[in-house]
Order: sequence, then structure tokens, then C-alpha cells
Amino acid sequence: MRIAKLRVKGYRSVKKDETLIADERITILIGANDHGKSNLLAAIRCLNDEHQISTDDRNWDLLPSDPVEITWHFLADPETIELLKGFAPAPKIDLPAPVPDQTSTAAEPQVTAKVDLEQPELAVSAAVLPPPQPIANVAAPTVAAPVVAPPAPALPATSGSTLEAPPTTAAAPAPQPTTAAAPEPAVPTPPSPPTAQTVPETESEKVFPINAANEIVFSRDLISNRVKVVSLPLAVLASFEKEVLALRPRVELFESPSGNVVDQVNRSELETPAFEFMQGIFRLAGLWESRDQIFIQNDTTSKQLKEASAALTEILNDQWNQGKDLKWIFEHTGNNGDTIVIKIEDPAIKGRYTRPSLRSSGFRTYFLLSMIIYARSQNTPDNSHIYLFDEPGTYLHPSAQLDLQRSFETIADQAQLVYTTHSLFLISKNYPSRNRVVSKTVSGTKIDQKPFTKNWKSVRQSLGILLSNNFLIAEKTLLVEGPSDAIYLLDALKRLKATGEIDVDLNDMSIVDAGDSQNYVAMAKIMLSEGRSIVALLDGDAAGKKMQTQLQQACEAEVRAKKLQVHLLPENRSSEDIFADLGSLKSAIKNTFNRLITDGTRTAKDGIQIDQAIEEIASADGTTLGKTIEKVTKSWFMPPDKLSKLLIAIFYEDEVEASQAAPPAGAVVELEKIKDLLGLRSEKSKQAGVFEEVA
Repeated sequence: MRIAKLRVKGYRSVKKDETLIADERITILIGANDHGKSNLLAAIRCLNDEHQISTDDRNWDLLPSDPVEITWHFLADPETIELLKGFAPAPKIDLPAPVPDQTSTAAEPQVTAKVDLEQPELAVSAAVLPPPQPIANVAAPTVAAPVVAPPAPALPATSGSTLEAPPTTAAAPAPQPTTAAAPEPAVPTPPSPPTAQTVPETESEKVFPINAANEIVFSRDLISNRVKVVSLPLAVLASFEKEVLALRPRVELFESPSGNVVDQVNRSELETPAFEFMQGIFRLAGLWESRDQIFIQNDTTSKQLKEASAALTEILNDQWNQGKDLKWIFEHTGNNGDTIVIKIEDPAIKGRYTRPSLRSSGFRTYFLLSMIIYARSQNTPDNSHIYLFDEPGTYLHPSAQLDLQRSFETIADQAQLVYTTHSLFLISKNYPSRNRVVSKTVSGTKIDQKPFTKNWKSVRQSLGILLSNNFLIAEKTLLVEGPSDAIYLLDALKRLKATGEIDVDLNDMSIVDAGDSQNYVAMAKIMLSEGRSIVALLDGDAAGKKMQTQLQQACEAEVRAKKLQVHLLPENRSSEDIFADLGSLKSAIKNTFNRLITDGTRTAKDGIQIDQAIEEIASADGTTLGKTIEKVTKSWFMPPDKLSKLLIAIFYEDEVEASQAAPPAGAVVELEKIKDLLGLRSEKSKQAGVFEEVA
């Protein structure tokens, strides 16, 4: 069960009613200091019983009558729905009317009742009445008077039940006796039931309100200061409130670690809270299941530690970009090997091993945080969690911040994450929709749910930066001919990532355009001189092949050392052919044409039928789609002039976003080739496999 929406009223810096839409995996709160990011984390944390709203949390500008309230909306997953069904009221069943006894000599009252199983005691008393008692044997008169059934009394109605009066039997007139008759025996009369009335619904029958949004909604206000159930996706008896509240995820807040790394542990210490870092290391290396045997040194356990060292080294080298050359080693120490220490073999230190506790503050911060998170999530695998992180990258190098994103991606498989940041390097490029900008106005804290629109304008205003393309820190660069190529390729890459057709971490790479083909070789030389590794992407036409030859001649040594690799697109294919949806591209071309005519920048050729002309645009044998567009659109104007490829690409971004069109089928093949040439990592590191083994 994961949170979908948080509503906050009058809490701390939130003056009015503000809503945070949460991503199902990771939500990122971006903004400057003192704008309310931490207050939103605190509001989420109030879901825990022990974190109440204090009077100091009341917004200073509220009127005395204004409420202070926090509401959490959770989407109900199938497993939770099944649990809720166990708290539903019992169904109401209609019972058929009893069949009269045809052999009875006296008519018995007949009762038709709809039985309410929630009030069985009322149903039984209403449906079953004692029949008339038989008359005792006495001296018979000449003619015995027949027994007449008493008139049917009104029966009490129950909530949800319908009761009908039983039929009466007409009595024949008694014949007059010819002689004196014995006294008529008394006929027992059944007791009269209570007068019919409406029985009110009892407290045990009340149910929580039902919503149509498939949500489980909780709230807390300053007055009652306890978490309450607001509504549920199905009928649940209010008497089960405690059980419903128990379904809440546990909220855990992590702050940047300030302590040191404890890098050795014995068996009695391992499962204590102070050693969560070592718990994470043991789980990651596959030692956790052997924790009861591994603290006794012998040939078997020594071999286990050696294998665990190799496994941990492989995982951390893949996960941690800055530490990719380090080798991790487990060793027994202490009396009889009852303590295990973790050491590091660093190629920069020749004379000795080093220890995690002796590394930099950034190193310690990264590993303390990531290992503690992992240990805590694994220690309670059956409980759902929401993990909150307040400025987790404060002490980390930009490269380590990108590594931290990768750790978060793996943790999000098991828990929902929300973190705050004012760092460019903790903004998600892989999933722009996860980012939220938090800003403070005269009306209090406000949330921009879609800051990635309008070229990340709100992000840039909030952080006071110009977003780059990771160029300063990314070691792997894709060089393309022009900016339109970068737009088509990056759009296709993001869409295929979203559908799971390709797995690549966009934080690892930068895409740089040369501006045009004339500057391509010069740009490649400049970047190679900075020590970068480059993959040059070129169209698969004659011009692209010519450029390939020029690069091989001008950068011969770098090509031989594979610092420069050239990738040609398929024969006579350009970025427009491979990465762009043709329908969205045609719409973008039309929008570009209309904009130029409307602005008065161009004059349309007499008689041009633009819709027909655009429909005729298509890939042709021997010509790339990019060249075809240039040639065709040039003839639409007087004087002839081709359309700007960049302007078309800018309109394309809007069109493909609206249509949600998929890239062409060949895009995956080419992007996989580019991924391999650049040596890009998958979005999650290889530790996932080990996670599965020790879970």
C-alpha cells in the first residue's frame, strides 16, 4: 500500500490547503532552504501514532477557526483489499416463509421474515412464535366446540427486516347443546409480543464511509490529534478501526549520518541498532543467513568470507562509481575469530589495507546511509514502509549523489521514498515526473507538481541554476551532429525506458551536439583533448560516411585506443528515421510552417496545399528522412527556404508528448548498440541479484 496523495491544511508553512501528489516509487522535493520541504516530510511522518501535531505546528497566520489537518490518501492494492474484506459486515439473507403443517388440526400462525444476520437475536424472536398449546382431555360435551386460533398479533419489525402478519382461520359457529354441557376448558393464549416499532441501527453495525477512488484515507487534526479512518474503498465495520489503522505503512525519517562507520562486529552486536551498517553489509554480501556459524573461524567459514568478499566487491564496484577500483575484504579477528572486520584494498595505497572508518566524510555518509536503508528494509520485509530523507546528499560529491540515486532505485522496490534536495545531481533525469518544486510565497508553501514543463523553469528559478546535461561530471559522451538529433534520441530513450524496453541510467551520460556537420570534427578534437571517451553518432548516408573517414584520419590515435568510437545509423537512415514518430513529426512540421507564416517570417508559395504536402513526406530509398524534409519543405516558400530542423524538433516534443506515440521499431536496436559502445550501466546495479538471494 503506497501513498498517492498528501493534503495539508494550516500545518507549519502550509497556510491554506496544499496537495502533494506522490510518485508510487520515489518523490523528490526540490527547493531552496526554508521553503517548506522539511515541513512536508514532517507532515507525512505524522501518520505514525507517536508523531502528533503540536500547537507550535499551527501556521502563524491562521484564523482561530481555521483547521489544522493532514490527510493521507493511499491507493488500495489487491492484497489490502482482501484484508479489508475480512472486516466487512455479514451479508443479509432473505429466508423463505415456512410451509404450513397440512396435518395440523388447528391453524398455526404463519410468519414470513427477512432475517438480518447482524441481529440474529431479533430475527429469531420475530420469526418463531410458540404455537397454541393442545387442549387437555376433559369430559366431552355432546358436541365439542372447535378450537379457534387467536387473532394474529402485530409483530416487531427489525432493522432491515420485513415482517408480515400471519393469516387467520375463520371459526364455524358452535352448535347449541341439547343438554347441559360441562364447563368449557380454558384455552392457553400465547403471550402478546411487544408493539411493532423501528429498531435503530446499533453501534456495532456502523460502517466507514465508502469512496469511489479505490483509496484508503486517513487523517489527523490538531483537535483530536489521533489518526482516524476517513473512508475506504468498500464497506468495513467501524468496530474494526484498530485493525484498519494497523494497515498503515511505517514512516521512517533518515537524516544525513553524522557518526562514524563501525567496520567490525561480533555476533552479539550484529543485530543491535548501533550496527545497522554492518547488517546491510552482511546482507549485501550474502552472509546474513550464515550469521550463526560465520563468527567461528575455520576452513569453511574462511572460504565463505573469501567468497563474500568477491561478491561484495563486484556489487559495490558496479553500484558506486567513485569506488569502482576498490576491493572489499572480510576477515576474522579477535579471540578464535569471533569478530569480523571489513577492510578495503585501495590501489592508491600501496603499503597497507584501509578501513571504511578511515575514509572521507562523503564516503562514510554514502555508505552509512545506503547500508542502513538496506538493512532496515530487509529486517522488516513483511511491513510496508515510507522512507523520508532530508537533504541526503549534503556531504556527497556530485558523482556520489548520482550513485545514491541508484541505491534509492533499488530500495524503492520494497519501500516508497520521499526525499528533499537543493542539488542538481539529485534531480531525476530518468523520471522527470518524480520531481516536485516546493516554493514559499506570501500565501505559504506551494507545490509545483510538474516542474519539468516549460524547460524546467520552476526548477531553475528555485535553485538559481541553469540545468546542464551532466557534461561536467559524466565520463561518457555521445556526440551528435545537431541539437535536433539530441532531442529525437533522448525522447525515444525516455519513452522506451518508461515502457521497460530498454534499461539504461541516463545519469551516466551526456549528449553533446556539434551545432552542425562543419563543426563536428573540431568538437570531437576538443572533447578528446579533455580526456573524455566519445561515441560519435552519424547518419547512415554518404555525408555520414564521409564524416567517419575524416574522424578516423584526424583522430587516428584516439580511434585506435577506442577513446573515440564511431557509430553509423543504418544505410540511408537519419535520427528522424530511427528515433522519431512519423505522425508526430508531420504535425510538428505543420506547426512550424504555420508559425513562420503567422509571424510574417516567411511567405507561403501560391497554391500550396500544406496538408497534402505534409502527407506526402515519407522515408524514401536512397535518401534519409532528414534530407527529404529539407528538400520538400524548401519548396513551400517564396523565395525557397528550408525549415529549421531545431524548430521542428522543438514542436515535435510537444506533439509526441500529447500523442504518447511510441518510437519506431528500430529505435531499441540502435539505442542498445549505443549503450554498449558507451558502456552505460543499467538503471539498477547488479546488487539486485544478491538482494533476491538473501531476502
